[in-house]
Amino acid sequence: MAKKAKTPRYEDWPRQRMRVSDLFLDPENIRLQVEVKSPQQSLINDLFLNENAMQVLESIANNGFFPDEIPVVVKENGKCFTIEGNRRVAALKALARPELVPSKELEIKQLAKITRPGIHELEVVVAPDRESVRHFLASKHTQSTRRPWRPLRQAYFYKAELERGKTVEDLRKEYPGVDIQKFLRLINIHRIAKSLKYDSDPIGKKVRNERGFPATTIERLYEDKKVRSFLGFDFDKDGEVKIGIDRKEFEKGFQKVVQDVVGKFSSNFGVVDSRTLNSEKLRAKYLASFSKSEIPNKAPGSKTITSRDFKELEPTKSNLRLKLAPRDISYELKSAKVRRMLVELQEIDYRKFPNASHDLLRSFLECSLKAYFENHKKPVGAAKPGGYVYLDRVLDEFIGEMKTAKNHKLQQVASRIKGNAKMTSYSTLFLNAANHNPDVFATPEEVKDAWDAMEPLFRHIFQLPKKDNAQNKP
Repeated sequence: MAKKAKTPRYEDWPRQRMRVSDLFLDPENIRLQVEVKSPQQSLINDLFLNENAMQVLESIANNGFFPDEIPVVVKENGKCFTIEGNRRVAALKALARPELVPSKELEIKQLAKITRPGIHELEVVVAPDRESVRHFLASKHTQSTRRPWRPLRQAYFYKAELERGKTVEDLRKEYPGVDIQKFLRLINIHRIAKSLKYDSDPIGKKVRNERGFPATTIERLYEDKKVRSFLGFDFDKDGEVKIGIDRKEFEKGFQKVVQDVVGKFSSNFGVVDSRTLNSEKLRAKYLASFSKSEIPNKAPGSKTITSRDFKELEPTKSNLRLKLAPRDISYELKSAKVRRMLVELQEIDYRKFPNASHDLLRSFLECSLKAYFENHKKPVGAAKPGGYVYLDRVLDEFIGEMKTAKNHKLQQVASRIKGNAKMTSYSTLFLNAANHNPDVFATPEEVKDAWDAMEPLFRHIFQLPKKDNAQNKP
């Protein structure tokens, strides 16, 4: 048996302060696209050319050196090589000597003027050897241990700053390298989105969910001036939304956009996401898909409305069931397929996909009954030799079994499904018609009623008798 590799004890690695000029870039750094024997200046230029070290330099110039970004070095042949943090060290060397990067020399000199007192010394972590630090590099760079903030989460960081009493100008001064206006635009657009009522509860829930709200897609739309003109609004220099048309007209168009983006689909356009809206031409095509009644009237309103005039709606507590099958159903049959179908019925939004849900429910009923009889080692045969076993056949068999067992309640449940001639949503007549007839369809309420009528049957057949249950345990 192979011996498990020992994980280095990073907490035992010593820390010490070193002069930036005494730190060498690692010629074996995987980022670099130059020869291992290249001089240090070539390594620095390669990081600026191919690895955006300029972005790191701008961050250091505006914010200083972050305390959680301490370089890791190893000492070899009397020199200290930077194993982790090459871009940061390269940026500091370039700030001290802009001529090291001829292609960026003028920009670096300008940044050097606004930089806090030059950083000439750094605290570094000294690893015992390269072998020890390889485990560290693999763990840090090939595993997602640090989760980046989503765009909306980033925007709400600055919203929290404003709520603490800071002004927009304060934010611009404190975060000079950040496009504050961009984040304020997103905050205000999201505020309006959260103030509107939508056609379904799931849409409203996703709008209010900072993690699930598709900020990138809606941002792609409102950053297009033609889209803003189409919807009748614009932004001021502080990211405030300014609406020049009647409020109801604006809300009509804006609500449709939010519903399409959150639902990721428009009936006249198709899939709505950042890819299908990533060009001016595609965005124009999306706007052209609006029906005449959905296009906002651009006549000027009686007054200019801003995003501050919109009040976010509180989440409504609703007893409305959004999923079809409850999660407390105990499943003890052997059929993996039926188990998967149950999971899908527990996940599907039947109000949004009523016909898919109803069709799945019909298949689920038939497959569940077949699996039930097979589990009890009495599979149902076809009515005629060589024929197929249909839904009516297994229902008849179940009704007969419940009659013999004197389980009148479930006998009646199955009989209503099998013998109902009124085309109720749970009847085999309606189930088959909706499955085969292109003119018969189910509504969300009909799907819900169908499940409610069948649920007692499912709960019974998925529970094995105690002796059978014991035999099925591993």
